[in-house]
Amino acid sequence: MLRGGHKDGDFVGNAASGTATIATALREASGRLAAGSETPRLDAEVLLRHVLGVDRTGLFLRLPKPLATADRAAFDGLVAARLDGAPVAYLTGEREFMGLPFRVRPGVLVPRPETEVLVEWALARLRARPGARVLDVGTGSGAIALSLAAHAPAGWGGRAIGGDASAAALAIAAENRARLGMADRVALVRGDLASWCRGPLDLLLANLPYLRPEQVAANPALAAEPAAALLGGADGLDLIRRLVADAPRVLAPGGAIGLEIDPSQAEAVVGLVVAALPEAEVAVLRDLAGLARHVVAEGTRRDALQSESGDTVPRA
Repeated sequence: MLRGGHKDGDFVGNAASGTATIATALREASGRLAAGSETPRLDAEVLLRHVLGVDRTGLFLRLPKPLATADRAAFDGLVAARLDGAPVAYLTGEREFMGLPFRVRPGVLVPRPETEVLVEWALARLRARPGARVLDVGTGSGAIALSLAAHAPAGWGGRAIGGDASAAALAIAAENRARLGMADRVALVRGDLASWCRGPLDLLLANLPYLRPEQVAANPALAAEPAAALLGGADGLDLIRRLVADAPRVLAPGGAIGLEIDPSQAEAVVGLVVAALPEAEVAVLRDLAGLARHVVAEGTRRDALQSESGDTVPRA
């Protein structure tokens, strides 16, 4: 029985078997991953928990125990793949988003924590508009649409649609929809942005590809993810520009739009939204790092946007 606190270094091996302990394997893997990961200890923990099929508490309780040969081989293989640039989520096949488990694999973008800011903003819109009709453009794994449906306020009574041009991405979104039991609340549609949608929509959301080629080339960590889910053209705004231009056609009166962006694009995207929706109030929402991460616009209700943790864009 474990008593009190301990450090990984307390468990260096198993005298009877000569097999390294789980703590030793974890420490060694963390050291190896430090050469290519910003979060080596976390990566090692997640990969080892995946191999052992335990949660974090379960891993902690097993630290002094020997790591079976087969498990060590599987763990070493995952660590090597991580060092080669594979995202942890691809190696485990899963990523948590908004407290929900999402299946991911090559062919779909790994959900990021900063996108949760957009989902929280959207949930506030749902609370204010029972029965709201929602479209998530470029749904990928379905993280935004499915999280909205899962966390929607009681009595919402609406329906979300996840749209994507990629059949492979929609197949993964369908798996996640089934796992989360959201078939009756989320529809999936293959199509080009919102061109197939007649509207009217109460809420239009999008985390579209917005990176420039040089940004992707300068970040080796993105090499394993699908280029089609990252690259947004020369200025990163090709798809955002098209969607914003189409927003007046599909949005209902008083409807809202929320877009994830690269922080360097905030001014340009605000300009696009103001031009397309001149009556709307526009704001920039910041992520947990304080970076401009989302541009949102809604009806003409200035008080609604000023209450958000963002920057209201002044009108001329």
